[in-house]
Amino acid sequence: MVNISAIQPTNNGLLTLSKPQNTARSSSFESMLNQYIDQANLSVKDFENKSLSLAKGETVNLHDVTIAAQKASIAVQLTTHVRDKAVEAYQEMMRMQV
Repeated sequence: MVNISAIQPTNNGLLTLSKPQNTARSSSFESMLNQYIDQANLSVKDFENKSLSLAKGETVNLHDVTIAAQKASIAVQLTTHVRDKAVEAYQEMMRMQV
């Protein structure tokens, strides 16, 4: 008989945001956005370091490089989408007549 255990959640370096400690609404959004941008930047730098090590011929697991590339790609895409939505919201507010 095969023993099947439950799937356990894992957090192995994926981009996650924790709730900011600040209670002010504007600064909490700002800190959350800054935290995400910092994490996205770290994932891009991680990919750059791993791909550079691979190019130098150092011992690097190719799977790690591929995973880092996908993480960096997703982080950049998400950051771009958030920026586009923020610009779109700003433009919509500017078109409102008061």
